[in-house]
Amino acid sequence: MKYFILFYLCAFLSCTFKAQDRETLTVKPMLKSPYHNTIQLALLLDVSSSMDGLIDQAKSELWTIVNEVAKAKKNNVNAKLEIALYEYGRGTGDARNGYISKLLNYTSNLDSISLVLFSLRTNGGDEYCGQVIHNAVNELTWRDNDSIYKVIFIAGNEPFNQGRVDYKNSAELAKSRGIYINTIFCGQSAEGIGSYWLDGAKAGNGEYFFIDQNAVVRDIPTPFDMEIGLYNDSLNATYWSYGAAGKKAKDMQVEQDRNAESMSASVKAKRAVSKANAVYNNSQWDAVDAVNSDSTWIEKTQDEALPVQLKNKTLVQKKAILASNARMRSTYSMRINQLNIERELFLRTHSKDPQANTLSNALIMAIHKQAASKGFVFQ
Repeated sequence: MKYFILFYLCAFLSCTFKAQDRETLTVKPMLKSPYHNTIQLALLLDVSSSMDGLIDQAKSELWTIVNEVAKAKKNNVNAKLEIALYEYGRGTGDARNGYISKLLNYTSNLDSISLVLFSLRTNGGDEYCGQVIHNAVNELTWRDNDSIYKVIFIAGNEPFNQGRVDYKNSAELAKSRGIYINTIFCGQSAEGIGSYWLDGAKAGNGEYFFIDQNAVVRDIPTPFDMEIGLYNDSLNATYWSYGAAGKKAKDMQVEQDRNAESMSASVKAKRAVSKANAVYNNSQWDAVDAVNSDSTWIEKTQDEALPVQLKNKTLVQKKAILASNARMRSTYSMRINQLNIERELFLRTHSKDPQANTLSNALIMAIHKQAASKGFVFQ
């Protein structure tokens, strides 16, 4: 099932690893980029048998992380978020490649990220942290721009120094390309320190964290959840798919709404908030986002590729119809964000439980500190 999903996304690329020392590590050129307000975040997840809780946290807390990044601005411009995913430690994976798979190259399509996370299943194997970091640094499409925030988060619970590739060599390669490495040990702090996770973070100019991968954040229903859900449905209606792959992408949007709802009412509401902000961008398949990214999109797109709502219309009519739809989306988004302010106030006043030590806490703490050094401000 997992491989069908990855084929469906056209995002899975396999590679063969050859043992290399520091001097012979190959370096893939970076992507030239003018995007000074971009955050590139690579998440490397241990999927060995003991990591079911970690995978559940990644699924349930994705939208918490996205919503935090949505608060970031640089030079008063909203941050752009690109996420890449790797799994490592799968016993049924390719031994020649260190039981490592690149699940997604960098993408701003948040629905595809959610889809892959929900496809993950654990299976026991060997966990090679140095090798998966090397693969991520060398294989992903990192932007060639020192002013943006580029970061790797690696989470797991086996010794950090396992495998044929020295994690210190991988860390040096990452640093040479301006990439932070943050380590997240799933277990007690002392055990993580003793198994080199702290040293791995130091080698990569990053932060060391330890989390309880089996912790579950208590879901507190609020009086605003239902209304947020209704506005989310209205928001979905403003997404008009175009092109050959548009319908599949639209279906995936609805499917990820269902996946979020399957976790909890809180996760469903957080996803709706993500969709109501600029960080959720679907210009590759949605007409409104396409025009926001390229004002000449309507003129350049053939009629047969347009959404059904715009077919067989004059150019003036197309622009007017699409502008009206964009205004509706803005109205629904504003209402969702207003309701979320009230929702968060309700949660602050009704929850007395201490915050669980989970994956999202680690990511958010590091992102705040490190992105600030690149000029990002969180509002």
